[in-house]
Amino acid sequence: MQLRWEDVTFRHSKYSRPVLLKVSLTLSGPGLHEVRGPSGSGKSTVLDLLAGMRAPTSGRVLVDGRRLAAGSPNKAARWRARHVGYAPQAPTLLASLTCAENLELAVNVAGRGLDRAGRERLLERLGMARYADALPDELSGGQRQRAAVAQALCSQPELILMDEPVSALDEANATVVEELLLEAVDAGATVVYCSHRELFDGRARTLLELGE
Repeated sequence: MQLRWEDVTFRHSKYSRPVLLKVSLTLSGPGLHEVRGPSGSGKSTVLDLLAGMRAPTSGRVLVDGRRLAAGSPNKAARWRARHVGYAPQAPTLLASLTCAENLELAVNVAGRGLDRAGRERLLERLGMARYADALPDELSGGQRQRAAVAQALCSQPELILMDEPVSALDEANATVVEELLLEAVDAGATVVYCSHRELFDGRARTLLELGE
């Protein structure tokens, strides 16, 4: 998969200053990339744009040479379900499903991913196996974050987006998340993340650096 931005500009409203101004970039895996910037600079917005959850104010977003939002928001949603694993800063696990069921849903919607045994191993590595049958409201903040990481990875997506993926985790669990993301890159994925904590020993390339 190749994702390309051509002169992408984004404003929250016509009266606000641009978060992005005529940015052009190309993403094609595998790779590890960081979006940098202070709080409030728009890092989460950039990830939303990469995921097709927001549309640019102007410019084009192309996936394998085709415009992402050429049809409808549903088209972007289908693309995201099949090709993108996204763990936003506020986990979006479905409240009515258990941790394991949220992973199963992600795999089914994508039409590919880890089998049941593979999903169980993923939860085990993240220290979440004992909570597989727990609902999101029964989990702590750190547990929900680890479940969201598992959900983003279990469909083995080509593009992985992580918004502060270790903000609620201790060092041991943060290390596990780093290891899993590096393994995904080795398997051919493109990983884009933002984090206030230094990750990957500075090995990631800077995709975008945002100001205040």
